[in-house]
Formats: sequence, C-alpha cells, structure tokens
Amino acid sequence: MNKIILAGAVALAAQSAFADTNNSENNLELITVTASRVEVPKAQTAVSVSVLTAADIEKLGYSTLMDVIKTLPGISAANNGGLGKVSNVYVRGESGSRTLVLVDGINVADPTNTQVTTQFQHILASDVERIEVLRGPQGMMYGAGAGGVINIITKRASQPLELQLSGETGRYNTHRTQVALRGVQSGWNYALDLSQLESDGFNARVSDTSGERDGYDNQTVSAKLGYQFSDTFSLEGQVRQLDADTGFDNCYAGWNPSNDCEDQYTQTSYQLAGDLQLGSVANRLSVSSQELERDSLAEGVSSYAVEGSIDELNYFGNLKLAAGELSWGADLDQQDYTANDSDQSLELLGVFGEWRGDVAGKIFYNLGFRHDSFDGDDIRGETHNSWRVSAAVPQLIGSNQQIKYRASASTGFRAPSPYETSTNVVSGVAPVSPETSRGVEVALEYSYAELLQLELVAFQQTVTDAIVYVNGLGTGWGAYAQDDGESDSDGFELSLSGTLGEAGRWHANGTWLDSRDSEGEQRLNVAEKVYNLGASYTLLGERLTLAANLRHVDDRLSINPLGGAPVAPDAYNRFDLNAAYQFSERLALTLRGENLLNEDYSEVAGFNSAGAAVYAGVRFSLN
Repeated sequence: MNKIILAGAVALAAQSAFADTNNSENNLELITVTASRVEVPKAQTAVSVSVLTAADIEKLGYSTLMDVIKTLPGISAANNGGLGKVSNVYVRGESGSRTLVLVDGINVADPTNTQVTTQFQHILASDVERIEVLRGPQGMMYGAGAGGVINIITKRASQPLELQLSGETGRYNTHRTQVALRGVQSGWNYALDLSQLESDGFNARVSDTSGERDGYDNQTVSAKLGYQFSDTFSLEGQVRQLDADTGFDNCYAGWNPSNDCEDQYTQTSYQLAGDLQLGSVANRLSVSSQELERDSLAEGVSSYAVEGSIDELNYFGNLKLAAGELSWGADLDQQDYTANDSDQSLELLGVFGEWRGDVAGKIFYNLGFRHDSFDGDDIRGETHNSWRVSAAVPQLIGSNQQIKYRASASTGFRAPSPYETSTNVVSGVAPVSPETSRGVEVALEYSYAELLQLELVAFQQTVTDAIVYVNGLGTGWGAYAQDDGESDSDGFELSLSGTLGEAGRWHANGTWLDSRDSEGEQRLNVAEKVYNLGASYTLLGERLTLAANLRHVDDRLSINPLGGAPVAPDAYNRFDLNAAYQFSERLALTLRGENLLNEDYSEVAGFNSAGAAVYAGVRFSLN
C-alpha cells in the first residue's frame, strides 16, 4: 500500500494534475460520464445507462442506495432481513462480485468478502448528487469485476456557503439525521457531510420466534477539500469513513447456535486527485486507499475478525481532435485480505484506450481495447484482454421528435479474489483462473420533446468458467472452483417516461430476464420479472411535492432454509409514497410511507421484510 501511495504522490507532484469532475448543472439530463469516463451527450451514447439526479433521489425519499436503484431497469436485489443486513444487487442477473461500485471514483468493494462484493446495505443516499448505472460487461474501460458499473457522485457546492440539516423518525424506532456544510469561494471548494441512520429493526429470520429485534446503526462521515490553481490545474483530497453495527440471526457461540449475533464494520477511504489541461490533452491522476475492518460477534464475543484493503493508482488521458476523441489510461490495483493470521493479496495492472468518432455527424461509434495482468500469492502471471465496440444512430423526426438506434458488443472478466485463491489452495483442488464474460445488446430509443421518452433494449450476456463454491472438495472442506461451461442471462428492458400536465412526471420500466447457470438452472435470488411504475407531482404553487413508486417482483428462486431443493418465494408488490411541503425557501416538512400495502414478503426465503411504515421529517437549508 505505501508503495502505491508514494508513487501516486510523486506522480502528482511531477504532473501537478487535477480537475473538477463535476458535471455542468445545465446539462445534467443530457450528459453521461460513466460509459467512457468523460462527458458524452446521451444522444451519442451507445450503451445502456440509467441516470438519477439529486432531485430524483430527493423526490423518492429513500434512505439507502439499495432502495433508490431498485427503481431502475435491469436491477434485481436481495436483502436478508432489513436495514444493514447482507444484501446483493444483480445487474442483468449478474451478482455483486461482477458489479463495480464507485463513490467519487473510489472502488468501494470489500476485499474481505469471499468474492469481493460491495456492501450495498451500508451505502446511504443522503449525500448523493448523481447516480449512473451502466448495464452489461464493461471490462474494457473499468477492468476486473465490471460486469456492470454503479457510479455514485456525491454533492458539491455551487454557492459560497451551503448548509443543510435534516432529520426523520418513524416505525421500528428508526431515526435518520444529516448535517452538511459546503462552499466554493476564491478558488477553494469544500464539503463536509455527517449522516446517521439507526433503527431497532425487526426480527430478521422467520425461524427465530423469540421476538427479539435485529437493529442497525450506520454513521457515515465524508470531507472534501479542493483548490483551483488556474483554469487548467486543480487539486482535491477527500476522506470518507463508514461505521456500521448490525444485528442478525443464526451464528454460533462456540458450538452452540445463537440468535444474539452482531456484525461490526468499518470502511475508511482516502483519495488525492488532480487534473491538468495541457493544450488539447486533459490529464487526470488519482491515488486512493481503502481500509476495512469487520468483526462478527456471537453473544458479545468475537467469533471471526478480518481486515482488508484496496489501494489504487489511476491515470486517465483524453484528447479531442477534429475527427473524434481519443481516451487512454492505466490503473494499478492491489487487494489485501487478512484473517486468522493468514495474509492474501492480489495485484492487477491494466492499460486501455478508446476512440470515439462519427460518420458525417450521423453515426457515433466507439472502439476500445484493454489489457490486464494480475499476480497474487496463489495466482501467477495471468493476463486478459477486453474490448468494446458500439454505435449509435440518432435521427431527428420533425422539430421535436428523435429516434435512436444503437448496438454494442463487449467483453469483461473477474479475477479470483484473495479469499477464493486461498481456500482453493487449502482444499488442494486445481487453481482457479479468471471468469470471462461477453455481452451484446441492441436498442431503440424514442423521444417526443418532454411528453414521452421510450427505450427498448434486448440483451444477451454469457459468463464462462464462473468461480463457484463447492462443498466437499479436495481434503473434504468446501472450496471455490472453476465451473465448467457457460452461464447465460438474456432478456428485455422497457423504459417509459413522460409529463403529467405541466406539474408532474411519470415513469415505468419492466425487466424480463432469463438467467441460468451452466447446468441450465435458474440463478438464485435473481428475479426474472421486475416492474416499476411511479409518478411525481407538484401542487399548491409548487410548495407540495408528491412522489410514488409501485414495484412488482416475480419469478425467483432462493436457497431452501429447511434444506433440499430451492424454493420460490411468492411474488410481491411494494408501494411507497413520499410527500414534501416547502413552508419557505429554507424549511420543508416530509412525510413518507414504505410498503403501504403492508405486503408480507421475503426478498430471500426465510428472511422477513419490513411491514407498512411511516416516517416524518424536516429539512432546513441555507444557501
């Protein structure tokens, strides 16, 4: 870790490189940045990307990232019993180990997990300015584990002084608070955010009939400080710390089963980044470090403690030419994992390039290639190549209608995690190699001014040589091993949105998915039918805002909590409603309800979900 940080600091000093990555406030709905790491008009984007702004997130009212992104197409989620409990997000059927999550450019995956997944359940929505979700294999631009990308950009100031205070309370003795201070003046920009979410919760497992509650406490603190030295050079540093304490069921105190279980989780991230504009060439260099500590307790006694870290050094360059735009870059990623006095590590090095051009201003295309190499304690000299080819053809129909045809093909891969390679060695089975993936999609988009927007996507993606857990391998212990054959996900996504008179908007989306493992069996916890229908409306001279979302989930399989063949949880409908009344420019009252139909459902078989709940809150802002 120290070597990477030192190298990054020296390179930053030599290049004096840093830039503000915040998008133009006037172009938030027209620009995407995730697909190519630079601003690209959405009309020219040839891959599937969904965008949610701070205004969208505020209208929805949800407290966690999980609930926010469930409203998007192509997303399926599984939660094991309420706030803070083990959760997974599936992008087009691919699990969290194949989904890259970035917060202000920092990879927030947890290397202490068996398959290096992000702890989605701990990411709060209170400080988020923008979310972009990129669906399909993205290994060319982002490297290992990027079967999909969730890019989270936190809030920045646009005024000399901005102060935000908010609080909310409701069922299950749930409390949410936030204090945010931001500003930009005389070249400086800063942001400080303190957020807390705590709840007594409810009983996580159906099998636990004791009536005890499995609570949750999340405290997240973030700070940024940057300076614009000139029109071409600026620097910024940031730090973010997350402390979460979660109660759960079904652990062991010695050899005795217990439901008095607790998981303590601390994640601390640092980043120093810089941009330098040299003529027509934009350069960005960043160095980041993430440290994690996790401790599982049974009846108050530690039963499993683990530590991990991810250190990254990233360079990205971009050149605009008359004929098109060229991007290139390199990244070094080191993952470390320590448990029971055993250390495991993995180092990945990647280089990539992409050309974005057009044919007579009518066809916009992308060509990209990436080469990765990786080494670890139990894996040596592995390499992988990834590529992406895509094209978009937007056409104007009259003065206010547009239709766009687009298609893309791409590949990706996932390197074995330090944990997977270490258990593989212990069990004496064959060494594991990277998973590989490939995907294709074709889409049609149509818009009629602000009145109607439509997107229809057909996709197919395949994972080859998936790394799976198998019981009883080698010496008799379970281990992660290579799965022979291919697992497939294919389906359709339909998204619709439009206006409701002059004061409202509506949205609807549906995902139809067929996701199968190498033996042709449906993947566990992946819903094959997911629908969202929602609307927002302003009343009383724009003082009152109402927003609602109805989500329907069907056709899932889960592990049978009683053993035996997988079971199919019942389909369910969840209806949520959020209201905000703006008393003045600075003060607003909020009232929201979740699961107002009081649906009794499980996202994962054997685990409870929250019943109907109402939360009341207040927001104060000064800017």
